[in-house]
Amino acid sequence: MSAADRSTPPPAGRPRDFAFPAFERERLPCGLELLLAPRHDVPLVEIQLQLPAGADRNPQMRPGLATLTASLVDEGTDRRSGTDIAIAVERLGGSLATGADWNQASLEATLLAADLATGLELTFEVARRPTFPPEEFERLRRQAEAELLRRRDQPAVLAEEALSAALFPGTPYAHLLLGTESTIRDLTREQVRQFHGERYRPDGASLLVVGDFDPQAARRMVDEALAGWRSDPPPASPPLEVEMPTVRRVILVDRPAAAQTELRVAHPGVPRVHPDRTRLGLLNALLGGKFTSRLNLNLRERHGFTYGATSRFVDRRGRGPFTVGAAVANGVAGAAVREILFELERLRQEPVDAAELAESKTYIRGVFPYTLQTVSSVLARMAELTLWGLPDDHFQRALESVEATSADDLLALARRHLHPDRATIIAVGPAGELAPQLAGYGEVEVRRLDSLRADPVQEAP
Repeated sequence: MSAADRSTPPPAGRPRDFAFPAFERERLPCGLELLLAPRHDVPLVEIQLQLPAGADRNPQMRPGLATLTASLVDEGTDRRSGTDIAIAVERLGGSLATGADWNQASLEATLLAADLATGLELTFEVARRPTFPPEEFERLRRQAEAELLRRRDQPAVLAEEALSAALFPGTPYAHLLLGTESTIRDLTREQVRQFHGERYRPDGASLLVVGDFDPQAARRMVDEALAGWRSDPPPASPPLEVEMPTVRRVILVDRPAAAQTELRVAHPGVPRVHPDRTRLGLLNALLGGKFTSRLNLNLRERHGFTYGATSRFVDRRGRGPFTVGAAVANGVAGAAVREILFELERLRQEPVDAAELAESKTYIRGVFPYTLQTVSSVLARMAELTLWGLPDDHFQRALESVEATSADDLLALARRHLHPDRATIIAVGPAGELAPQLAGYGEVEVRRLDSLRADPVQEAP
């Protein structure tokens, strides 16, 4: 019996065809967008209510307000206490979670299909009628403050904090999602109530329901749960626009005793709705979005600088950051930055070869169907459509766009959207050891840990 030949991998099979799950989509008279996606394989339903109340709506002096508000809405309403809400969810055998990211606040419920009407009623009660009990406000405010203090020991968080302040001055993006210790300490219950009243509103919100239900019956349940919800126009949102830096610079966050250096090479990217965003996903997969990407093969496999190097375009309403990240030994930080800049510039100067381009396309085609296997994953994909205002056939068109992208297209994309000569280099580690290595990459600024979380400087309107 002959041994199997394992010298080369077997050829990839033909990618499976897929169809995005069917759904119904409409805008209701109150302004809320409704998406219903029946899926009868399991007797469950998942509900997500998206609200235009993310951290990018934080007033200038109040970083952390959106996340604190979202954490409080299920701690009591004018009909029941937080404990009663928890008991009601437990009796349904389900779950209810609230939270906020940069782009939205959300309430998500999972429950048995037979309890859909009760789940919708409870979700909207929590969203519309919270009372923000004083004792719960104080408990969760202190909890957020403690979490920020805890994160001061995490180099990756410090790197993101320095990066945000450097790339997005004067915008909500200049701070961590949770805010700063001082802004959280100064937030008041009245500010939370005001933010909720202004931002938790049906106009601009979306409701998604996925699972085992009849669409007509679900539509009636939604109408009943929504009855009487109206809102005034919201206040203007804070500005999000920033300029691309004109020169490269280096910011060192000094941690004298650090055993390794947390690196970021970053600059403003594009808003999620930018017409190039879909094909930038292909460019990023090739650069640093998968294990066999150029960055990982260079920094990890060829040089042994790191366990992993990645890149990403962060999706936001305004420009999110484009970021390359890695953790490296202190003594090779300068060399690692050199290789990162080399790979960015190489994409701007040389067309990718046909095999590498085909492999990255295959990766994207192959991964996507795995994101549609469960009720939760279908809900997450549908949420992208409503959050960004994308058309019903967006995902099919996105895959077709990726497939049609040529090497010359990627070269043009890289030249438009990758700017290694204007990047900000963040290094969290021992500044005395790092400064000589990084001095050749731009003007070097050294920051102490206690200077990172500077208070906002502009009064809120």
